[in-house]
Amino acid sequence: MRFRPDGLKAVAALTMAAGMAMPAINAQAQTANSIFPAGWDSSVRSRLFMRIGYTSTFTKTKSEDARDLTGPVVTRDELFNALKSFENNPAEPSAGDVFIVGSGLYGDYYFDQSQPIGGFFGTTGITSLGTPTGVKARAQRNVGTPTLSIGYWLDEQRKWLLEGFVLAAPMQIKIYGDGHRANGEPNSVNGRHIATTKLLPPLVVGSYNFGDKDDAVRPYVGVGVMYAVFFGAKTTSFFNDYVGGPTTISTKNTFGAGPFVGLQGAINDDWHLNLSVGQVGLRTTSRLVTSNTNITSDSLVLKDLYATGIGGADFPETIALGENIETGFTTKVMNYVKQNRGTPTLGTYVREQKMKITNTIVTLSVGRSF
Repeated sequence: MRFRPDGLKAVAALTMAAGMAMPAINAQAQTANSIFPAGWDSSVRSRLFMRIGYTSTFTKTKSEDARDLTGPVVTRDELFNALKSFENNPAEPSAGDVFIVGSGLYGDYYFDQSQPIGGFFGTTGITSLGTPTGVKARAQRNVGTPTLSIGYWLDEQRKWLLEGFVLAAPMQIKIYGDGHRANGEPNSVNGRHIATTKLLPPLVVGSYNFGDKDDAVRPYVGVGVMYAVFFGAKTTSFFNDYVGGPTTISTKNTFGAGPFVGLQGAINDDWHLNLSVGQVGLRTTSRLVTSNTNITSDSLVLKDLYATGIGGADFPETIALGENIETGFTTKVMNYVKQNRGTPTLGTYVREQKMKITNTIVTLSVGRSF
């Protein structure tokens, strides 16, 4: 197991602090003014200990595609009406329903109200501008924080232990884009920093410890239960540009559980070192609300919508062809849509991203009995 240098430095600093603090705590507990109620000294205090350490979390994310909850930004009918304003061949049969958007080696490319795109391209059914397929997210792979835990032996033989992490600095986690376009290429958000959130992960671990209570080294196995609290999330300027407007993000708090193993080594009667490794799975959902949406010819999201190859033309391919015909074609189409709606922007849209997060949790700590 390899620990980050900053984690080892944190453990060393916390060990020194614990060395200075614990004797004072122990001395106080021995006095008549003990922090424990009368009668607890023999039955409770002797089973209690405190650990100070550093916890590293190694994360693996499995994300579903982001999906629109409020519908597409621009509908098929709005697209059709906007493209009609660019009609350049009124003599085409069924003028008003069919019009040219470009010409090429294989003939004319035209938009037909009865199908997404007519001509040699055929159809794919993608007829509106919304969230592209394949847009995913993943959490930062490694974060860490100093932690403080309180443990209590449930039996005299000290086989069964319950430990709660009662204090930890919130973890700041970066969220990155992930996913691929239909042709297998990485999409525009792949590997880009799209958001940051804070996580407070209260954790309780119940364990069975092997060997006798006086053994120098004792392995243990157990189960950990975590309640993940997400707060303070912010999207990046890159992501706001990608979706077309300022975006707020909120992530549901969630429970998770999983197995833990560990090793405790005695230093003396009062002090010990502990190493634990566990895995906790979390399932959560993030909701993103984009306001004042605007899509222009420079928007990266269009690249992720473009179809690839003959036989795949649709709304985004029409937009791509239009850009080849006239600079700023997309911007003009979107301005036409806004004009028809009577709104200064394309509006507010809500999207959802579901994720499964598997956390491998490694804690190195020093403990002191009360």
